Amino acid sequence: MKKMLRKSKYVLRVPLANGDSLFVNTVTGDMIAGGEDLEKVFKGDFESCDENVVTDLISSRFFTDLTPEEETKSVFETLESIKTVYKDHTLFLFILTYDCNMRCTYCFESHLFHRDTQWLQHTMSCSQVDAAFKAMENLNPDATLPIHLFGGEPFLLRNYDLVQYVLKRGTDLGKSFTAITNGLKTNHFIPLLTKADIHTLQITLDGIKSVHDTRKKTCDGGGTFDQIVESIGQLVEAGIHVTVKVTFDHVTVKALPHFMEFAREKGWFDTENVEVYASPVFHHSKGGCYNFLCNLSIEDLTFVLEDDFMRTAFLKGMNPLIQKLGFKDKWTPQITYCRHMPSQTYFDPFGNIYVCDDSLGDTEHAVGVYYPEIEFNDVYTMWKKRTISDMTSCHHCRYALICGGGCGHYTYHEKGSLLEPDCTFSQQAITVYYPLIWRIFQTFGKNTVETI
Repeated sequence: MKKMLRKSKYVLRVPLANGDSLFVNTVTGDMIAGGEDLEKVFKGDFESCDENVVTDLISSRFFTDLTPEEETKSVFETLESIKTVYKDHTLFLFILTYDCNMRCTYCFESHLFHRDTQWLQHTMSCSQVDAAFKAMENLNPDATLPIHLFGGEPFLLRNYDLVQYVLKRGTDLGKSFTAITNGLKTNHFIPLLTKADIHTLQITLDGIKSVHDTRKKTCDGGGTFDQIVESIGQLVEAGIHVTVKVTFDHVTVKALPHFMEFAREKGWFDTENVEVYASPVFHHSKGGCYNFLCNLSIEDLTFVLEDDFMRTAFLKGMNPLIQKLGFKDKWTPQITYCRHMPSQTYFDPFGNIYVCDDSLGDTEHAVGVYYPEIEFNDVYTMWKKRTISDMTSCHHCRYALICGGGCGHYTYHEKGSLLEPDCTFSQQAITVYYPLIWRIFQTFGKNTVETI
């Protein structure tokens, strides 16, 4: 009977540096690593390996007696029930304005700064804020995630009254908040922030001062490191939790140890009010938001694992990727590439709704309006269809359940359709991400990842 079994088409073989192989079942999330004996089993030689191992592999569905066509049909029927895991409208984000008081060299919204001043400086009105809260109630009255304040930069000084209105209105409705801010003027908002339920403020630094000030400048070209660090200190002193995101790329990665030493001296690793994580600078293009290699080398990724502080910070930054590949939490096949689709809903200052952060401000990508009343359009329908269930080219791909079809924003612009796949991630997963994370497991222990 065993000889009638064949390896599941959804089992991936990942070559490891020591000559062994890692076999990943993308249907169940199970993984097993081994050498020549295990290789023989997956080639159909069930006598070459311990009988208990073979039994476990069969029970874990590494093998199947279905034909490839029958297995595909069975898996995609199962995916229909999994779709309920992907909840709509659980994360709401308010873009108070697209304007910003900084000009970062890698900003994914930098193309918007070429718009005219009136457009750029436009802000949400109080009536739009009211409409956004009303839309939230209609779309998901049970949403529990904090509302994200976003931009541009939400905490511009001229936005003080608007921020006050948003926080007061949300607080009255029992809502909590978080914010993505550059931190430049955020300390001026402490009197408002301490009156609201603020989960965290994410503030980005690009490493030590000499690195940061060449990349994150004011509109007139001035450095911002000292001012942001001072702002972080005041926020933390006021009891507000700050998540310090440290961005790096191939040019700056070797300076990361110096920043970690700076953070240690500031006491940021010794207080519950600060969390430091490191993340590669993403160029929002081919491969999408999981493309760690867009401007890093494998040697760079290896380097950040050498120091305890760097490794911990980097693993926190890699957490979405670690979850996506099944190394943490209960495995769910990826029916869509983006971890936020279809959960996130952006309300912008012009009354438009977006679901992809790469598309913000481009009205051709707006999926509807929330002001004066909420209404979705055909673009929303297309984004909702962007799952591997509807992308027929993904149906017979063995990587589909980890890839989810790739980045839709990229394929729309490069291939003219949201329903075309981008296969960059799947190849990188096999050659880089699985071997890297598995090595972390073997070198530093599984708890290194699971406790992040």
